[in-house]
Amino acid sequence: MHTEPHGISLRTKVAGWLAALFLAAVVGVGAATAVGQWTLNSFDALLEDNAACYTVQDAIKAEARAFERYVREPSQENAQDYTAACAAAEQSLDALPFDCGVIGEERYARTWNLKQGYAGYQQQRDAFWQLPETAPDYVDAMYEVMGAQDYLAEYALRLTQATLEQQNLIYKERALFLKRLPWLYAGLLAASVVLMAVVIRLLRSTVVAPLLRLVQASRSIAQNDFSGEDLPVRTSDEVGQLTRTFNQMKHAMADYLAAQTALHREEVRNLALEKDLEHTRMEVLKSQVDPHFLFNTLNMVSCMARLEDAATTDEMIVRLGSLFRHNLRTKQQEITLEEELEGVEDYIYLQQMRFDGRITVEKKIEVDPSAVRLPSFTLQPIIENAFGHGLKACEEGGRILLRVWQEGNRLLVTVADNGKGMTEAELAALQEKIRQSEQTGRSIGLGNISRRIAMLYPDGAMKINSRAGHGTVIRFEIPQTTQEQKEEHA
Repeated sequence: MHTEPHGISLRTKVAGWLAALFLAAVVGVGAATAVGQWTLNSFDALLEDNAACYTVQDAIKAEARAFERYVREPSQENAQDYTAACAAAEQSLDALPFDCGVIGEERYARTWNLKQGYAGYQQQRDAFWQLPETAPDYVDAMYEVMGAQDYLAEYALRLTQATLEQQNLIYKERALFLKRLPWLYAGLLAASVVLMAVVIRLLRSTVVAPLLRLVQASRSIAQNDFSGEDLPVRTSDEVGQLTRTFNQMKHAMADYLAAQTALHREEVRNLALEKDLEHTRMEVLKSQVDPHFLFNTLNMVSCMARLEDAATTDEMIVRLGSLFRHNLRTKQQEITLEEELEGVEDYIYLQQMRFDGRITVEKKIEVDPSAVRLPSFTLQPIIENAFGHGLKACEEGGRILLRVWQEGNRLLVTVADNGKGMTEAELAALQEKIRQSEQTGRSIGLGNISRRIAMLYPDGAMKINSRAGHGTVIRFEIPQTTQEQKEEHA
């Protein structure tokens, strides 16, 4: 084998070529990244300013609507909505940019007017709430507050207009600069292409040609042909070293061929096992993802309904998602009445929408819902039974009464409806079906409730009273453990 002296190592040559390519790439990518980041930050700032202005407009309008609803109907729910709307309006005003050096004198002046106007409006608004409804100037004060809300909305609109005008000028200035960028990018691209062509030609003559000979020899080895002569080593650089190592590996390959074959078979078997394990993991993951997919889908549909101003549809989807979440996250056998009523409220709303308001539900909760406990998922199946069996055929006037009260240490719950009721034979058949389901464990809705009451409370009970044409009453009572009894048991 003949060896020729070699001055520069392959590593040094390749490092120099790659350094040149890397420098060109860094310059091009750095310039593009810097310009892109500058452009992105600029437009992000513009969009954030727009969003802040529009948020203020929406918040002021929302506060005005909430104020009007609360004045007309001073309910607790409307009071909460109004308080939340006021807080949102104040937060949106605080979020407005208020640096004269950044936003300019005109936007600063309009922002100052809006903030001062809102401060005066707050005093006027708070003074109005101090007036009794019987005060002679109550109505005049209310209209003055509404008028102030209109002025605030006008101030917010003017601020938005000033912001848009200012940003339009900024956009035009930056757009002119962006139009010249393609020429800069074209020059950088041309220089990179020329440099890359030079590097490729050098690589072809010093690296690719020797490697092609190695490839040809390796193809023979791939066909289990080890009879070929050793490749000549003509240089002492990395390519020469690679050739020498290749010759050594060729001789060692025959000795290890049998071991390699056995190892390959073992890898194939492990790969099959890994594939089966991955499939099992995927199935487990799917079982975990499905509820999240359902909730994410409901949220997406809710957002679409909100965008399309379908408020009723949006509310139904939100209630349905809330009902699913309540049912999935409730894992205890026993929960508070307050937690149980959360899911029932959503279910009742959905059923009332389904029956188009033909059925009304009245609740008389005569206990502290957070202080009493009952089996989880108890009220919804009973109310569902009243909707689905008792009142489904009612054309109008259907009523359901849910009453909860306490006598001594026993909690009593009744669900009554004025539906079609049941004959004595139908009632007896239902009670027999409940008894059978309790014995087999394959419980229908009412049977499941009766069985769980019996399991959790030995002296608890559930009763069903019904007469054809006079509706149905389902009543159950369960004991309530006092704090002293809990401590004694502990």
